[in-house]
This record gives sequence, structure tokens and C-alpha cells, in this order.
Amino acid sequence: MKVAVLGAGNGGQAMAADLTLGGHEVRLAAVPGHASNLRVINAFGGIYVEGVTSSGKPPGLAKMAMVTDDVPKAIKGAEVVMVVIPAFAQESYFPYLVEHTEPGQIVVFNPGKFGALTFAKILKEAGRDDLIVGETASLIYATKMKGQGHINIKAVKSELPFATLPSRKTAGALWTLTDLFPQFSPAYNVFQTSVNDPAIIVHTVSTLLNASRIEQMGPYRNAHYDITPSVGRVIEALDAERVAIAKALCVETYSLLETAQIMYKVKGSNVYEAEMQIAAHNIQMSPNGLKHRYITEELPYGLVPVSSIAKAAGIPTPGIDAVINIGAMANGEDYWTTGLTLEKLGLSGLGIRELVHYVTYGTPS
Repeated sequence: MKVAVLGAGNGGQAMAADLTLGGHEVRLAAVPGHASNLRVINAFGGIYVEGVTSSGKPPGLAKMAMVTDDVPKAIKGAEVVMVVIPAFAQESYFPYLVEHTEPGQIVVFNPGKFGALTFAKILKEAGRDDLIVGETASLIYATKMKGQGHINIKAVKSELPFATLPSRKTAGALWTLTDLFPQFSPAYNVFQTSVNDPAIIVHTVSTLLNASRIEQMGPYRNAHYDITPSVGRVIEALDAERVAIAKALCVETYSLLETAQIMYKVKGSNVYEAEMQIAAHNIQMSPNGLKHRYITEELPYGLVPVSSIAKAAGIPTPGIDAVINIGAMANGEDYWTTGLTLEKLGLSGLGIRELVHYVTYGTPS
């Protein structure tokens, strides 16, 4: 299958190399301002993969069909366009996606972070309604670059929720996408994929509650996000608020503990016990400070929109709001203003039933 992978960071390199080793024709591309990694990959003749692959094929040197900063060239003729970019950098790719994608192409945001809803608003403003737009609940890999042109895929999630906007197109998209990733499974809608992203809680809470150590020592080698039993209880408290929001959206949802059990096949009676069993999180590096994407992405593009939805549903979120406020104070940023809200998504004034109708059918009623 012809696949364009947009983004040349950890996730983009892992996906491009993995799908190449799986036998697909992959074009890896990045906008010129993000293309420094591409020059190294071209010089090395590909990306060396160690660890595991999603297809079960042996790791090794992956030679992509195309590695370029010409994004339109990569998109042209691709059946699937995988956008593997942090949420705060997606905006730089939206003009290319609006102008150069072709009718019928499947565009997938990996992970969602409300990317499908954001892009759908932009497409509507551009007068386009000829793409299949979807998102995953998280990145399918636990992965890290080990050096230039060298990626370590530590684990591949055994199941990963996916949905399109509107969700009535999910089954048709999966008919194609499961040829790339059989791990993709149908989610109820894009609220489920974005609200159910476990990273928006795990990353923010573990980083903020380890802020002193990170600023004194970081980046430092740690294990399992340095989660302790008490940090685990804070995570569980915020997760309970998230689950209540998901249920209000009529979404079949999983707690963070259940998500860990499904994705990583671990056991445990609480988040702390389950996290200690996730082998892919055993050896990690901490963020190098609080300006890391664990805060600058997960707060404005994760917890802020979740809180915005909660307010529309009349659900109190004291824990989530407290973490947003602490992160905002720590970084001197107003994430309530810069973050995604229902208003910015063009969905202000809609009630819960109208929101669910919109993500299911494409119209609020």
C-alpha cells in the first residue's frame, strides 16, 4: 500500500520504518522547518530499527521509497496519509493537507488529541468534504530514537482504538487501515479516541509531581514515569473525572487501568501496580524541563478541551482543572486561553446530544 507519513520525529520515523519493513511503499515527509532529521536519514540510506515491529517482520534497516521535505509530492497518490506530529505542530501541516490531499484519501492523526475535530473545521471552512478523516487514541508504538537514523521500537500496542469523523465512516476506513495495522479497532467516535488518550493524564501528573527532581537533574534515567503509589492515586482521581465525561458523551470507555490491561496485557489492582508491569516503560528518560511536550502538548491539547467538554456537560472536574492551573503557573502560560476549547472547534453552544450527533453523523442535529 502507498502510505505518506508526515512527521520525522520519534513516532514518524518509527511508523515509516515499521511500515516499510512490513512491505508497504512509504513516503516519509516533513515540512522544511521540521526536516533536519530527513537529511540524516537520506545520508544513512534509511532508518535502522531495533526492537519489535507491528507486522512481526524482523527489525533492521528500512529503506523508504521516498524521504523528502516536499510534502505535496509525498501526499500525491498515497492511499493513506498518516500525520504523526505533536498537536502543537499540526497547524504547520494543515495547509498542505487542505490544498494537496486528493478525494478519497484517508487522513489519520496519530494520536488524535482532537486533531480530527480541528482539521474537520478547517476543511469545512475550505469547502471540502471529500476526505476520510480519523484519529487513533494514542501512538501505536512505545518508541525512542537512539541516535541519528536509529529508532528503537520497544513495544507495539496489541489493540488501539480508531474512529473517523463522522463515525459512520469508521468501518469503511478500517477495511483499508487494518492492512497496515491489524491492531486498529473501532472506537465509538472521535470523542472516545481523544478523551480516552491515557497520556493526557499520565504525562502531566507524573511530570508536575516530579518537577523539582526534573529541574534539578533532568533529563535523567528513570523507570515507569517515576510513579509512586501516591502519584498513582492522583492519576486515578483525574482518570475518574475523565471517565465520567466519556460516559456523558455516550461513549463506551475504559479506565486508565483497563486501558493498560488491554494495550499492554498487564495485571494489577490499581494504576501503580499495572504501570510497574509495563516493560516498555521500564527504562526511560525524564523530560528535560517543564516546557516539554508532556506539558506543552498534553495540557492545552488534551486536558483543556476535556475540561471544556465537561463544562458543557455540567460535570465538575476539580482535579483536571487543578493540574491545568498548576502547569500554567509553573510555565507562566495561560493554557486556558491558548488551549483547545469547544468554541475553537466550532462547537460552542452545543449540548451533549448535539455533540454526539455531530461526531456520529457530521451535523449537530
